[in-house]
Parts: sequence; structure tokens; C-alpha cells
Amino acid sequence: MSGTVVGINLLWLVPGVVGGSEEYTVRLLRAFDRVDPDDVELKIYAQPSLVDTYPDLASRFETITAPRLLGSKAARIGTEATWLASVCRNDDLIHHAGSVVPVTSPKPYVFTVHDLQPLDMPENFASIKRTWLARMLPPSIKNAALVLCPSRFSAATVGKHFGLGPDRLRVVPHGHDQIEAGVLDPAVDRELRAKYGRYLLYPAIAYPHKRHVDLVDAFAILAAEFPDLSVVFTGGAGPESDALESHTRTAGLEGRVHRLGRVPEADLDDLYRSATAMVFPSIYEGFGNPALEAMIRGCPVVGTTAASLPEVIGNAGLMVPPQDPPALAAAIRRLLTEPELAGTLRAAGLERAKLFAWRPAGLALLDAYRDAVAAGADSGGK
Repeated sequence: MSGTVVGINLLWLVPGVVGGSEEYTVRLLRAFDRVDPDDVELKIYAQPSLVDTYPDLASRFETITAPRLLGSKAARIGTEATWLASVCRNDDLIHHAGSVVPVTSPKPYVFTVHDLQPLDMPENFASIKRTWLARMLPPSIKNAALVLCPSRFSAATVGKHFGLGPDRLRVVPHGHDQIEAGVLDPAVDRELRAKYGRYLLYPAIAYPHKRHVDLVDAFAILAAEFPDLSVVFTGGAGPESDALESHTRTAGLEGRVHRLGRVPEADLDDLYRSATAMVFPSIYEGFGNPALEAMIRGCPVVGTTAASLPEVIGNAGLMVPPQDPPALAAAIRRLLTEPELAGTLRAAGLERAKLFAWRPAGLALLDAYRDAVAAGADSGGK
């Protein structure tokens, strides 16, 4: 390898478990690959499951896997503090792309903070994890050469909590390919509609802040008025999965609320393209990737005004207050009864999605690496 070597700590990334931060990280690395700079090379440190799930990353970047399967968080934390600290010690820069930074990490390093939900909404975390994050997040952030965030909202939140100025914060947004929107095999469309009728899609793991129950409650308001309507949830099981199932039964909507679990990327693409809308009732997002995924495929979006979502959706979707199922139902009703509105939102979403192309994201990451290495050199190195 020649030039600057940046080691990427992905030991925290367990496919199918960490939610939107997984999609963000993988797409960002793919964007960096396509930028293909001459002066910076990446080296990935990961669990074997990541290599199995994303073989394209291992084929492009030198990838070193942990010596054993890290079946628990304690094992991962121990491996970061020992094995990772040893194997990455000669890298020019370390990028801890999620979780927290081990105290043994070489410097300089950059640290990605997807959001500060553990500090802003601690009730969503078990006491052990809450205590651990409260202890580890402050030094992880304060000792970073740069803190990278996916949105202005997240960057502002970090700055407010820790007193960091703009010189220590970088927004590195999500980056997507500008795919061909609205093209769906008619046979696939017919098959999906035969299964689900007109449907509202929500692709998210059932975490408390995602507020799946708000969509169920909004649907309950609409169900009798629109007998061909259903709800489709995708995403792996989460801490609220059992409560969501119980809530759906109580509402008498079992046969019209479909929980598909984690689905292949191609199937999710089809679901977006055929959906009446992607409904996003979340009350806390560091970015809100499902909104971008929907817009880029010409799927109308109904979201809340919480956190980063207005920054992502802008005027390309219908926005309602968080935790307000009647307002959510009213917005969905407009889409169901005003075809011209749905068409307007599809066009607006396609246009807005262009703001989040892969190249600016890859270049923002590259610039952050270069600046962090330069700052380390100016201060005397590691």
C-alpha cells in the first residue's frame, strides 16, 4: 500500500442488527471505493459475518477479520481493546465508524456518531448499556480528531452536548445511486397487490423510537374507510416486536398488518416501488435513510417533523407532528384520495433525492480523512 492508510473499525457492525447505521456505513464505503483516490487506502477490520454479507467490500478493500466469532458485546469490546488495538497500530488514521471508541485506540482517529439517542432518549436503553455509553461516549467524542455525522441535526446535537465547534464536526451524508425510478415488472406489481392490496410500507427494526404502533393506530382509523388497504413492515426483530404484535391483535388488524422481517435488497426495492406510500412515524433519527430510499424510487413519503427528518424530506413529503396518529391518518388519507398529490410527491422526491448522490458522500468522507491526517501531522502525529 502507498499513501495514507485508514483502518476502519467495523467490529460493531453485525448485519441485520444495527439498523440504518449498517446501510449508511456500507453505502459510504462503496461510495468511497468509486471515488477511488490515489492517496488514501482503506483497510477494514470486521467480523466474518460482515464479509459473508458484503463480499464486494472484502474484494475491494483489504479486510482483516476478527480471530473468532464475537457472539456477545463483551467479546467484541474485549477484542477491540486487545486484538484491534494491536493490528491497527501502524495505520495512519483509524475510523471508528460506530458504537464507541476503545480506550486503547491509537490516535489520530475519527469517530462517526450516527445520533445521540443514548443521551437524548436514555429510557430506550437497558441500564447496563445506558451506563456504558454514558461513560464511553464523552471521551470517544472529545478525543476524536474529527467527529463525523450523517446530518446537520446530528452534528448540531453533538456540538451542543459536548461543546464542539464546527472545526471538529463534519457532515458526511448518506449517498445513493440515482437509480431508475418507478420501473417495476408488472407481474411483480400484480403479485404484491394481490397479497397486500394498496399498502403502506415501513422498513425499520422495531425499536421504541421508530413508533410502529403509531402507524398501526393511524391505520386503525382508516381501515374501515379503505378496505383494500394494508400495512407492510420489514426489518429484523427488535425490542418492540412482541408489543407490536400484541398491539396489532388488540386493534383487530392481524390479517391486514404484515410483518415480513428482514428481506433481500431486491425484494425491498420492489416493495418500495409498488407501495402507496412509505410511512415514517419515527420520533428520533440521525438521518432517516428509509425516506431517501423511498424518494429515490418514486415512492411518496409521509414522515414526522422530528429530528433530522425535515432535513432529509424537505418539501418532498407530507410531514406531521410525532406521536400523533390522527394527523398521520389524515396525511395518509390525502394520498389515498388525491392522486394528483401522490404524483406531485413522487416527482418532488425524485428531485430531492439528487441532493444525496453517492459522489458527494464519498468525497466528504475522503476530505475528512485528509484533514484528520493533516491535523495529526501538525500536532506531532500519534
